[in-house]
Amino acid sequence: MKNQHALLLLLASVLGLPVAVAADTQAPEVKWPDTQAARLAKGWLDVCQTPTFERQKTWTVANASAEVVKQFDWIARNPVAMCAGNGGFRAVEIDKSEAKAITVLMVGRQSGLWQRMEFVADDAGKLDRVGLWFAMPPEAALPKNLDDAMFAAEVKKFAAQEARLGLFSGIISVARGTQIIARASGGYANREKKTPITGSTQFTLGSMGKMFTAAAIGQLVDQHKLSFDDTVGKIFPDYPNKTVRDKVAVRMLLSHTAGMGDFLGKRTPAMMKNGVKTATEVLPLFDKDEPQFAPGTSWAYSNAGLVLAGAIVEKVSGEDYPDYLRKHILAVAGMSNSDPNNIPRKRAQLVTPYTKMSEKGPTADWHEAEPDVGMPAGGAISTADDLIRFADALRNGKLVSPAVFAQMTQPYRAGGDYGLAMQIDGVYGRTVVGHGGNYAGVSTRLGLVLGTPYTIVVLANQDLLSNTIIALNVEAMTAKKAKTEASAKP
Repeated sequence: MKNQHALLLLLASVLGLPVAVAADTQAPEVKWPDTQAARLAKGWLDVCQTPTFERQKTWTVANASAEVVKQFDWIARNPVAMCAGNGGFRAVEIDKSEAKAITVLMVGRQSGLWQRMEFVADDAGKLDRVGLWFAMPPEAALPKNLDDAMFAAEVKKFAAQEARLGLFSGIISVARGTQIIARASGGYANREKKTPITGSTQFTLGSMGKMFTAAAIGQLVDQHKLSFDDTVGKIFPDYPNKTVRDKVAVRMLLSHTAGMGDFLGKRTPAMMKNGVKTATEVLPLFDKDEPQFAPGTSWAYSNAGLVLAGAIVEKVSGEDYPDYLRKHILAVAGMSNSDPNNIPRKRAQLVTPYTKMSEKGPTADWHEAEPDVGMPAGGAISTADDLIRFADALRNGKLVSPAVFAQMTQPYRAGGDYGLAMQIDGVYGRTVVGHGGNYAGVSTRLGLVLGTPYTIVVLANQDLLSNTIIALNVEAMTAKKAKTEASAKP
């Protein structure tokens, strides 16, 4: 999308940016190449060191394309917040440099927050696009001593910094097997009542719940009742869309390679208020839709595909999806404080979700978000303690066989970063698999460091940033800890 920079910078400026794991902010400045894109990047960073609204706007008018200038006031309601909140940025490394584009790894001079920014010039040499991504800290920037005591102290310090800035409300848990080795919380489950957040506090998970659906399918594969390569038509001979019926395999639904799209905006007010009893009843919202591409030829994130996978669980098992989840996933893993959340109800331990999003776009202040409804694409409820149990059961063969788990964690997307309802990330030579969830008032992440007993859980009851910023840094420390321990073994 051409004006991607607009949303990225708006979100950064409105929501602010947190303090990250301590970084080497005194690293030497990079040597800039002699290109127009580099001059634009350096100019933007120079302005960022001592930002004011007028200085930012003056620079933008002089150096940006007419389209960017036209959108300036919309792009940044508070354009100096990102720069001021980080004390400016130091460019540490140039990832990519071309005549009209440059990508820079940079770190907040005071905050220590790592980011990548891409600056793209148009044919006239004017700034045309800016991309912003939160980055994993370089391995050398992490503490060298990450024994259990130091690790726990670093996690607590990090969470406290985020909470003081109002940018984290939730819980971080890191476990070795089922033993918690680091735990920290910040903010409140309910701000008005100042309810503390604990390991048994319930959170809505968003898309993290896709892993439950993948595990359910995996169990049926283990029981030889289903194959990942079965077509939709084999299970639903009368499925309305012929392409999906004949060409889409179960594996494609879980790996987002089926070409199916979304349905969340089509949910009716009655569904949101009263919930749903089965996955199958949601199918009419999308079952006539034509795929965006030939199944198996590309990748596109699809909530519809996961709901169809949930309906397949129902058809093959003979049980409604919520009942199957309770009996065969949650109960087996010992997740006694978790629920499919398909029927909304008041729960004493459930957090209140807070958001800065609205139908008109981001807002300046937090307000209570509308609750989500659980479906096979996400929205279930769980706790930090229960998710540690889920991860342990998943990696140790209690839920699915090692062979099925290996298929879940095998990459199916070009670039190797997505399996079967599993995000896959390489971190310092280690592989972290799991899933995140984002919804209004929901920001979650579960990560398993493959080949180790380590699990990372991040649950927040405020939206957008927590499962990215917090999880990136905690996963980095955990992967570093696992790598250090492995290298120390004889």
